[in-house]
Amino acid sequence: MRVSIGTAHLLGLKEIKIDALPTTAYLMHGEGCRRNCKFCAQAFQSGADSRMLSRVVWPEYDIDTIVQGIRKARKSGKLKRCCIQTVDDGRESELAEEIKALVNTGLPLCVSKSVNNLGEIRELLEMGVERVTISLDVVNPERYNEIKGGSFKKRLEFLLKAAQTFPGQIGTHIIIGLGETEEEAVRLIAKLAQYNVEIALFAFTPLKGTPLAHLPQPNVGVYRRIQMARFLIMKYGYEIDDFQFSDSRLVGFNRDSEEVLNLLNSGKAFETSGCPDCNRPYYNERPGGVIYNYPRPLKPNEIFDALKSTGFWSGVEIYSAVRQGKNIHLNSTEVGSK
Repeated sequence: MRVSIGTAHLLGLKEIKIDALPTTAYLMHGEGCRRNCKFCAQAFQSGADSRMLSRVVWPEYDIDTIVQGIRKARKSGKLKRCCIQTVDDGRESELAEEIKALVNTGLPLCVSKSVNNLGEIRELLEMGVERVTISLDVVNPERYNEIKGGSFKKRLEFLLKAAQTFPGQIGTHIIIGLGETEEEAVRLIAKLAQYNVEIALFAFTPLKGTPLAHLPQPNVGVYRRIQMARFLIMKYGYEIDDFQFSDSRLVGFNRDSEEVLNLLNSGKAFETSGCPDCNRPYYNERPGGVIYNYPRPLKPNEIFDALKSTGFWSGVEIYSAVRQGKNIHLNSTEVGSK
């Protein structure tokens, strides 16, 4: 079984320099997927390094070694959850044994898997899995067919049916930067929220050796606006009619602007989203570069920059809101130009 390089460090299996430890053990079952998602290093036609998923290296260890490390990390309070990303390679019996071993650590377990019927989900939940993630990944229906293959409509219908059948136990992944508009992304998030689907946002990450390696990562302002919308929908019950769009871009709110800003002044909207205690350090980012999903609470200047990049408020408005939210004094060198 493979583990992310950050997880390997946390479990005492590999020594690396890292400034943000994972709070979830990230594990990968299998290698050489039978599916062909064009963004994925594991796709069967991919020429990318098979040790990779997104921009993260995943070294391989035996399950007993992994479980031993997880137990120690849990006991020390460093680890809160386990997450298995499955590669569709047909090794179901081996996956079942891995799930059993991980459930026995006592940590909540999420499994991200390309399930095709409700029976498969039921089996996973009966094994002790807390949440099953059915990844949509691509928001735009036409691009979904081009990038992942198959029908977006049918996959979405299945996801919603699963969420109705197993309430509170279904999640999905959405990748921003694959040809969707802001309005398409926000409308999908609002729809999924109605069914209590947990939503993890990812920024598209081009990988050498994949068909989409030439594409850029998403504009950070676009990503921040979608993060913001997700947070308002998932945490505060905002609905699609609470947002204003122009030419498919999110441009404002049908709510009091100051009220919205004060809901965002903690910076939580810009932290990693998804299951509880999932922080995915540097899954989409290079250290020192743009951080799309913060794996930790944001510093005041980071909150300021994130809110400023949305384009909705002046620096003075943000400065006041951040200072109020953090109950501290900020000076101009901390928050940048107002």
